[in-house]
Amino acid sequence: MRLIHLSFVIGAAILGGMGATAQDSNRERLREEWKGGHEEMRDPPAPRRIQRVSPRREETIAAFTSVQVNVNGQGQNILGDAANEPSMTVDPTNPNRIAVGWRQFDSVSSNFRQAGNAFSMDGGSSWTMPTVLTPGTFRSDPVLATTKTGVFHYNSLQNSFFTDEFRSLNQGQTYTLLGPATGGDKQWITIDTTNSQGAGHIYQWWSTAGNNYGGRQFSRSTDGGSTWMNPIFLPSSIVWGTLDVNSNGDLFLGGTTFSDVFRCIRSTNAKNPAVTPTFDLNRSVNMGGVIAFGLSVNPDGLGGQCNTVVDRSNGPTAGNVYMLCSIDRGGANPADVMMNRSTDGGNTWGSPVRVNNDAAGQGKLHWFGSLAVAPNGRLDAVWYDTRNSANNTLSQLYHSYSLDGGVSWSANIAISPAFNTLVGFPNQNKIGDYIGIVSDNVGCRVIYAATFNGEQDVYFVRIVAAPQDLPTGSFTIVRGLLLSGGLASLQQVDSDRLVVQRGFVPNSSDAPIQVAVEGVSPVTAPSQLRFDLTAQASSGSLAQTVELYNFANNGYDILDVRQATVTDSTTTVTVSANAFQYVDPGTGTVRAKVSYKPNAPIQSSNYTASLNKTSWVATP
Repeated sequence: MRLIHLSFVIGAAILGGMGATAQDSNRERLREEWKGGHEEMRDPPAPRRIQRVSPRREETIAAFTSVQVNVNGQGQNILGDAANEPSMTVDPTNPNRIAVGWRQFDSVSSNFRQAGNAFSMDGGSSWTMPTVLTPGTFRSDPVLATTKTGVFHYNSLQNSFFTDEFRSLNQGQTYTLLGPATGGDKQWITIDTTNSQGAGHIYQWWSTAGNNYGGRQFSRSTDGGSTWMNPIFLPSSIVWGTLDVNSNGDLFLGGTTFSDVFRCIRSTNAKNPAVTPTFDLNRSVNMGGVIAFGLSVNPDGLGGQCNTVVDRSNGPTAGNVYMLCSIDRGGANPADVMMNRSTDGGNTWGSPVRVNNDAAGQGKLHWFGSLAVAPNGRLDAVWYDTRNSANNTLSQLYHSYSLDGGVSWSANIAISPAFNTLVGFPNQNKIGDYIGIVSDNVGCRVIYAATFNGEQDVYFVRIVAAPQDLPTGSFTIVRGLLLSGGLASLQQVDSDRLVVQRGFVPNSSDAPIQVAVEGVSPVTAPSQLRFDLTAQASSGSLAQTVELYNFANNGYDILDVRQATVTDSTTTVTVSANAFQYVDPGTGTVRAKVSYKPNAPIQSSNYTASLNKTSWVATP
């Protein structure tokens, strides 16, 4: 983000080999550079040149395809330019409509940069790149956000260290300059998308460096970005972070101080347009180390900013406040993705959790750690990772998600091929300070900078979270007599079965055998819930019925009726619309009932049902 002139570069290997005193001394020198470094226009605009092009780049690894965003009107890559530090927003009323902003360098020979932007109307499969915002104006630090009705905002920093607010009523196809927006270097915005008193408010926070307001760091707009309040001081001068609101419209800011202390600050009255915001909570947060910066892969930039997000779901993790950042843990751990959380509105915080799951102490870099929370409470984390690079020169985009509020994380998955971040630097030795991520109930969308073309370009990738298998945790014989088997019989398809018997049935409407099974879903608001039953009965004249318990209506819904088979067959019931109704919002319990009844009276004494396996699959 800001231009920094350093007479040295501290790489991970150098830091790892230093003693504590030498390392602390160099961190202090870097810190002073950061405090004095500014987003300055050192170079004039790049001279006009003949545009050379190459095909648009796509990179696929496993099931993930990254699509180049910064392309010309013919959908081609522009050679010799640079695009980095992207931000993204998605229309909540139609997630196929996406807008991206980034720092656009027309030539790597000039540090002059402008406000790049692009939009997609097909979910990120193709992109259109209009002209930059206000051509010929030096701009940096793009931050995009949207209202709950799909009005896009683009906040942009000028060389003067003031910001401007742009608005788009057509999802990023065109923007209107609303006017000055206070601000300063390393600014960030969030828009209240709740139904609280602060709905539609835009909150902005920036650094103490590159600051025109004598250290005042916070402002607010209550009229959609047209006007802004006179900036005010924060109770602690935290920097390099983001901000978010909870379902009540309470505002949270999380970042670090120049003394390397992380803090979370809360305002419960910023949503009230009639008052000047005050901050009622200011807590230190243990992130397991200090913020990473000056890494060998991004010499003049951060190792990533501190991400602060709040869970606005209606599930068991509702209201949780999370902070995630790439952290220098000292020694041979120069950059790990670390997360901490508060379950009581920011008042108290737990112990930091390491998200990247490779072996610690190997000197690997896990940088640009970024976090988002989905409407159903799932957490998504992405970052750049050098675990597969012997000398830490090659990075890959990695992803992990959590379904239990950050207590545990899924296996780390490589989302992109490896690329060299040291390739294609403009006259500023960095690839930015952050990447962008937006989560939904199925997965997340990520915008990041990479060098697959041998230069810095911006790429979009869609990540779908893996479905979760939910085994049966308990069973109850509602009607019938248990002959053999137990809970283990329902865990897999094998020779072990849960066998239930009932004899004479005088009424064909009677269900002589009923078995209820339960599991626990870590996803309280799945986008899809599937129940699988593998079973057989002693007679093919029996009707098999599968019901799922609807926790919203407090009763079972019949979802499948068919004739039973005398050999194993699998019945699958899938719910996509309002699947959350079939998950207990407090405990995550899922419940099914399997019944067998005759089409006519049966006088057999050995009438049985044999259940081989029951399970659920919840798609986040």
